[in-house]
Amino acid sequence: MIQQAAWLTKCRPPPAERLNLLFWSGGKDSFLAYRALQSEDAGNTVLLTTFDAATGVIAHQGIHIDVVVAQAKYLDVALIGVPLHAGRSYMEHLLPAFKLVPNCSSLSFGDLHLEHIRRWREREFGSHGETGKLHLLFPLWNVPYDSLLDELERSGVCCLVSSVAEPDSGVSVGEVFDRTLVARLPEGIDAFGENGEFHTRVVLE
Repeated sequence: MIQQAAWLTKCRPPPAERLNLLFWSGGKDSFLAYRALQSEDAGNTVLLTTFDAATGVIAHQGIHIDVVVAQAKYLDVALIGVPLHAGRSYMEHLLPAFKLVPNCSSLSFGDLHLEHIRRWREREFGSHGETGKLHLLFPLWNVPYDSLLDELERSGVCCLVSSVAEPDSGVSVGEVFDRTLVARLPEGIDAFGENGEFHTRVVLE
């Protein structure tokens, strides 16, 4: 297993003036962000995934990095993996990844509506010399959930619950995430699990 940022796929981005780095978790939000970027012609996209250096597991999603490598191969998109080690800051881990894509012009995130998360990203990436000049894109920002569900259905891709952090969320690992699941969620549970109640993975095979 790699111990520092490296390419995890043989695929590489073609030479381009615009290169977009999408932070990829393997779940529905990053998948929908990828589709939105494709439709907006945001430039050639490279995926970036962080994972635990010891276990290979992607935080929160609860899936192994091998799953994400398979997703990237299915999409035929280049993927950079960034192993996270204890005792080092998030940006320290990411800096070597940015050096792999020197022609990067923008960073993209699948955030939906949490203001404090967006502000944190803008502060962290905007204040750093390596990333301060990059455009930050939030292609799903404040898009209505019905529209996101429509797009997920149009994709034809199956999406499964991969981890559950809120015992009272009413969902279980392995369930299909779709309109039926959303319709029966208890009051107070975000329809897309945006508050961390549950996480998903898209099945690309």
